[in-house]
Order: sequence, then structure tokens, then C-alpha cells
Amino acid sequence: MKILLLYPSLDAPAGSNHGIASLAGVVKSRGHEMDLWHVCEKLEPPPTMAELVDYVRETQPGLIGFSALSMQYDWCCEASRAIRAAFPTLPQIIGGVHCTMVPDEVHDSKLFDFVCIGEGDYALVEVMDALAKGGDPTEVNGIRSWVGGEKKIKPVAPFPGLDTLPALDYEVFDMPKVLEATKGWMGILTSRGCPYKCTYCFNLEIVDQYVADGAAKGPKEFLRSFPIDRQIAELKELCRRYPQIKTFIFDDDLFTLNKPYVKKFCKAYQEANVGLPFVVNGHVNCFDEASARALKEAGCMIVKFGLESGNDRIRRDVLHRYMTNQQIEDSFANAHKHDLHTSAFIMFGLPHEGRAEILDTLELCAKVKLGRFRWAIFFPFKGTVGYEIAKPLIDESKMKGLGNYFDGSCLNFSPEHDLFLEKLGKLCSWWVNARTDWECAPVYQELVREVEAMDRATWDRRKADLLRHERELSDELMAKDWTHYTIRYSNVMGVRSDFIQWEQRQMAAAQRSGRPGIEAVTYTLDQS
Repeated sequence: MKILLLYPSLDAPAGSNHGIASLAGVVKSRGHEMDLWHVCEKLEPPPTMAELVDYVRETQPGLIGFSALSMQYDWCCEASRAIRAAFPTLPQIIGGVHCTMVPDEVHDSKLFDFVCIGEGDYALVEVMDALAKGGDPTEVNGIRSWVGGEKKIKPVAPFPGLDTLPALDYEVFDMPKVLEATKGWMGILTSRGCPYKCTYCFNLEIVDQYVADGAAKGPKEFLRSFPIDRQIAELKELCRRYPQIKTFIFDDDLFTLNKPYVKKFCKAYQEANVGLPFVVNGHVNCFDEASARALKEAGCMIVKFGLESGNDRIRRDVLHRYMTNQQIEDSFANAHKHDLHTSAFIMFGLPHEGRAEILDTLELCAKVKLGRFRWAIFFPFKGTVGYEIAKPLIDESKMKGLGNYFDGSCLNFSPEHDLFLEKLGKLCSWWVNARTDWECAPVYQELVREVEAMDRATWDRRKADLLRHERELSDELMAKDWTHYTIRYSNVMGVRSDFIQWEQRQMAAAQRSGRPGIEAVTYTLDQS
């Protein structure tokens, strides 16, 4: 049987997806076929519904599949209706984290014959087996369906052991096109799961579903790693198959959680001579100097930390992130001691967060002198604890119009606070620069005073010019060798200018020597 899997990543990074690569590997191992349509405007113009229907008619799949993140769900619904109208009996299945977070909403839509809850590596292929062989796909664990007008809900199966999964199959993606779009950066997963219960994330709800269904006893079963020897072999095979890869991004929620694992992996990475720089996610509760040293020696280039807020009350009461500013400072210091470039995620526009708490976050960024930081405006994903905390403030009409978590807030704040958030969303690095002890601080303090004094009409009229001035000013300051954060690689990322200058020197040296440049360094996925 052939499945046409539709994977929309609109207004999102263009990278491949390890979850889909895993699905493809399992499907292929059972003798089925997967045809993937990666709907991403950064790769090619998204199809119209008519073009999508024509493609289904031409390729004649036996099953239509959708992989849905929350912000892509509306597109999936539109595509489902269009395909259903043209092919009423062609079965459809949908999975992805959105289905696990709000299963009743997806199930009750009745748009899809099958709704996959939880990790669908085996559930999908078992549905395909049943359809191909005349079995009953509604009996597959983890599948919701309708039988005779009645809901049918099967409990999830236990988490699959990562050592038992077939090899991931990235061939379903147009990898040359993807790697061209990402400048050679490739996301990889070496583990699944996270023990923390941050309110804006979905890990808690996933574990709760498995525990409620009797498929797991607790979070420990959620935490799994691929065997290191298998992982190293797959990395080397990817390098052989796709020489365009320049940097690996290990997208594990917490690569540094298990310190002995970090050391073993880094040693194996070195001994295997994989030879490419890599990026990892760390956590300030589990990042020591020994881990920093091992990562640096193995070729790690960037360590990313979820700082989120510099205010203890917001971290504790709103985000459920139980860490201290001192732990944050110590972790960044450990990384910097071993010359690791650091990256932080911060967010503002949180429920019950005022201006003072936001400024605490910016002050902390300035104090630790991180290598780069990416900012976002809080978005309450349905099904999370964060959604419930924010619910009294949510404007559903605003939420429906947001395609990402950078362009605005869907919470009802005052007009003054909305304007402040919008200014930060465009020029956050200016506020951080103004709080440093660098030579540039007085320059940015004056700019921040000017921007904060602008009313809505003035801001709307001048913001485009201010964004142009941001780059011009940065170039002037770099000519003076004044360290500062400049908006690069993304419109929501501040990067230290000394890193930009280092990168420019490396590229110039490469050009003089005729070696390939390091343009890959300049690309960062949103989570980098």
C-alpha cells in the first residue's frame, strides 16, 4: 500500500523531520510505500487545493496521511475537505503532536477516518497493514475512529524502544533541496523524551496520556536514547549520502540530561571521526564543566539553553521552570570557559507578566553575555498547562490569525503593553545592548528611550526605518570593534558581533585558499 503523507511546515523552518523519517523507515520495512509532500514555501510554492487533488488523482495512494503541528492544523483541515470532496472513500489518517494535545477536537471534527495519538511509528504501519490485508484498522492501539456513528478510542501502546526501530529513512524528503535551504544544517534526534514539566510544552501531557492508558508507569519510560553505535553509523551514512551536510543539530529536548551519556557520545563521535560541527540543547540544571569540556573536544559549536525568563516568579509560577539565576549564570560560564558559543531562548508576553519582569529577562541576557539569543512571544498551545493559565486572557480571534509565535500576542493586554511587546518583538537586542557594560551601551540607551517614547502612530510610521538603521548601526559599531548584539540570521535573533566578525574572517580566509566557505555557520533553525 502507498500512503501520501502531507507534512505542512508553512511559515516555519525548511528542515527535514526525524519523526517522519522514522515513520518512513517503519513503513518501508513492512513493504509499504510512502510518498511525502513537504508543504513549505521555503522549498517551493505551496499547492492549491485543486493541485493537491490532481496529484492524488495522478498518484492514486491507498491512504492519505497528515502530520499536524497546532499552527498547521487549519491547513490540514482544508486539505482534508478538498480531498474528501473529490475522493469520498479514500481513507485519511492524521497524527502529530496536535492530535495528542487536543484529541477530542480532532476526533470530533470527523474529517479524518483515523486519528493517531502518541508516538505513531508502529500505529501508522499497523493501520496500513490492516487496510491492505482486510483487517480492522480501528483495532490498532493509539487510533481513534468512528464505527457505526459511535466513537471508538483505543489506548496507546507502550513507547517504542528506539533500539528496535528500523533505520530512519530521510530519502522521502528532497534532501538536496532541504539542505540548500538550510545551508547544510541538519536536525537529528539521538533521544526522545524530557523529564521536565514546562507549562508551554507538551511533554507532560504525552506522559499523562500513556500513564492513563496503562502504557507507561511514569516519565522514565518516556526518556529513551538511540544506541550510540547505531547513531554514529547513521550520522556517517548521512555524511556519505549527503555531502551537503555541514552541521548537525541534535534536537533532543535535553542532550545534556544524562552526563555519562554525553561523555560516551562525545568520545564515540571523536573516535569515529564524523568530522562535522554540531549543536546541542542543554539545561542549566544538568550542565557542568565536564560536559562542556567533552562537547568542545568532540566538535560542538553551539550549546542552546532555555532561559525563557529572568524573573524567578514567572519561571516558577507561570512556566514551572524550577531553576535559579545563579544556575543560569553558572551554566553559561561553564560553556564560555571552554569556548562554546552559547544560545538562549527567551520569551515575553507571558500571562501575569508585567514590564518589570520582562526587563528582568533582558537584564539577565546582558549579564551572562551569551553568544546569541532568540526571542519569541508566548503562544498558549491548546492542551498545555500554559493554555489553561493564559485562558482568561486569550483572544481566540487573534490566536486563529497567528501563524507563528514571533509576530504578535494572542492575549488581551492593554494597548500600551501590546505596543511594548511589538517593539521588543522587532528590536529586542537594542534593550539588551542598553543593559550591558559594553562601550555600545550609551548608544542603545538613547535609541531605547527614543523608541519607548513613540506612540502607536509614530511607531507604525518609523519601524521599517528603524529596522534598516539596525543593520547600518551594527556595521558602524563593528568597524569600531565595539561588541554588541546585532539582528542576524533571523528577524528574532540577536548575535554577538564578535562572532559575526570571526565568521567573516573565516569566510575570507576560505576564499583566499580556495577552500569551501563556512556559510553553514550563518544558518540557524528557529530553535537554534
